[in-house]
Amino acid sequence: MGTPLKNPPVYFTVTQVRFNALLKLADYLPSIQEGFRRAGYPAFSTHGGVAIQFTTQDGQSVPQPVHHEQFMFANTLQTHCFVLNTDSLTFQSSQYGTFDLFSKAFLRGLALVHEIATLDFTDRVGLRYLDHVFPPSGDELRNYLVPQVHGLSAQLGGTPMHSYSEAFNRVNDVQLRARVVIQEGRLAFPPDLLPQEMVLEKRFAEADGLHAILDTDGAIEGRQLFSLEAVGKQLAEIHDVISAAFLATVTEHALSAWSE
Repeated sequence: MGTPLKNPPVYFTVTQVRFNALLKLADYLPSIQEGFRRAGYPAFSTHGGVAIQFTTQDGQSVPQPVHHEQFMFANTLQTHCFVLNTDSLTFQSSQYGTFDLFSKAFLRGLALVHEIATLDFTDRVGLRYLDHVFPPSGDELRNYLVPQVHGLSAQLGGTPMHSYSEAFNRVNDVQLRARVVIQEGRLAFPPDLLPQEMVLEKRFAEADGLHAILDTDGAIEGRQLFSLEAVGKQLAEIHDVISAAFLATVTEHALSAWSE
């Protein structure tokens, strides 16, 4: 994000578009799978999931479990993966590269689904970054993050084990949620993300000690007629807001360390 870094801390990136429901998705699936296979995503799998849907009974809201299937199309190295549901397409990556390459790869996958299923509208466009801030031996975490996200750990005494901060802002059309988790131990994923069998870079997977996870999530909501160009512009707008949030969270010392 921003000026390219030689060793950026991003370890997982997710983008998603929600669109009109495709109740006949199973009919389109063979053609979609073949399209993704030819595009470089031959590793196909399905995963069941459960969502909670609220219905009204006797004037009361009652939660009901709804079972659904997710169809996954990953590259051979398991570093990039599309996840298709009846009403959304998600693209996950553990080797982000640059926003330009990442967004173009996602838009190609979205175009493939649209070509086969003919999408009518979009309801939401989202983009999310997970960054792992893990100082090298001899350096300290407090040198990498601005004071506002460190919490009370330093004032409480003892050994810091866990700290959490969150901010939710609206920046023009973008709803921005910026979370910072500081904890001891190995790298972990937020509970709402399912990386499945995706392969992380070694420097992230093997890190163990006091570290911070920056979980920055932006979204634009609102129904509009389906347009690849519009989705691309919304992703770029969200990326700019997330990039600004990232730069507001880390220090110049951190940026210098990741540039070496």
